[in-house]
Amino acid sequence: MKNIAKYISILIICIFALPVFAQQTFNSNLSASELNQLEAQQVLIRNIGDYKKISLNPVNKTANHLINTIKELKPPYLVEIIQKIPYAGNEQIFNTLRKELTDVEGYVGIPYYGERTGKWYKLYSSAVIDSKTVEKAKTDMQARLEMAPFGIIPTHITILQGKTELYYESINTEPVKIQDSGVKIVDGMTCAKTGKMKSFVYAFKDGDSIILYGIGGVDAPNVPVLKSKIDNSFINRVTTFCKFIFEKLQ
Repeated sequence: MKNIAKYISILIICIFALPVFAQQTFNSNLSASELNQLEAQQVLIRNIGDYKKISLNPVNKTANHLINTIKELKPPYLVEIIQKIPYAGNEQIFNTLRKELTDVEGYVGIPYYGERTGKWYKLYSSAVIDSKTVEKAKTDMQARLEMAPFGIIPTHITILQGKTELYYESINTEPVKIQDSGVKIVDGMTCAKTGKMKSFVYAFKDGDSIILYGIGGVDAPNVPVLKSKIDNSFINRVTTFCKFIFEKLQ
């Protein structure tokens, strides 16, 4: 009887522990076709526009922090960019990623396709670092990124690197206003208050793979006169930025 009770206790522990061990990296917000796309190592782009549609699960402390940050922002404009690649052969990817993300001036050279005009542009018109502090596991930068039609956006960038992960965070430190948009009614309008325009890149080891996860959101008025401007200028640039960085790692 003692042995039976012992086995039952072990079984109960295993049953309650099963959800933890069986927890998947992504939740049911990803469809079967999207999961297949990731398994094929393709870049998956999801213009979700709602934090409730985030696909990443809180699989670790950093992922949990990232998800909670987006939930607190509650942005009506939100996009995810995801890719899954093998860990074998990419062990140095976190060092490479930190180098690429720290090269703020290099953001200007990233090619950006304007869907509205059908022309190619530079991702940012200019990018300047005002201050930079580098530690072993952390890089802090204050920069000015110029992005049409918003003009210069003072931005705080934080990069945290661990042995098998890297976290990048970009947050506007001043209000973002629309400038020279070609629509007089919206010029000068504040579309994002301080700290309400955020972009993230999180790369982490997940079993035998590395997950490259990018997400960007802006808490701006969700009105027709602004929607196309923000979608074209912010959402598309976040997508372009992450895709370019991911491709540089291949």
